[in-house]
Amino acid sequence: MRDPNYRPAVIEFDVAHDGSNIPETFGEFATAEEAVKFMGGTFIAVNHALTVARHMDIKEKTEIRRDYNDILENELPSKERELVVASQEYNTAKKKKEDCQELVNAALYEAKSLAFEVKRGLVDVQLDDLFTWRLPYKGRYYFFTYMDKQLKLCAIRDIPELEKGELWNSMADNEKVIDTNFLDGKTEPQKGPKK
Repeated sequence: MRDPNYRPAVIEFDVAHDGSNIPETFGEFATAEEAVKFMGGTFIAVNHALTVARHMDIKEKTEIRRDYNDILENELPSKERELVVASQEYNTAKKKKEDCQELVNAALYEAKSLAFEVKRGLVDVQLDDLFTWRLPYKGRYYFFTYMDKQLKLCAIRDIPELEKGELWNSMADNEKVIDTNFLDGKTEPQKGPKK
């Protein structure tokens, strides 16, 4: 069985960069407190709980493949054998046939679901709102979270039209900081903003 608390050594979020000057990371910080201080002292950003997807590592994919192979090799054949027997006794065991068909369908559905999960290769991650920030910038929200001693870009969302007017000044301040300090759009980790 898979460990629900398993965490790969390196977390890679499933976030497609939109070509803006937002960096992949704001650099490394020795502690979460330093990251909190940096975000609060540098940007106008709001703490925000968020569930995002991360990429699976080889260990996770291998475990899931093992699980669905076990279903296909061990559970499904026995359910299929029961279905054949039930079909032969159809006149006296119609109820049993229907029950077995449901078991076969459930096993196939579970195996297909696990195979799709591996194909997708993503796992949802619940991020802590104390260490995850929503930063308005050029009409979009950029979400950063403190993880692995870095403030990492983990999601990008469009700002709803109704909120854009309220955030205009915050976005302008954030644009000034980002465009001044991260204009090159590097995705390599940096040590906070340039002096």
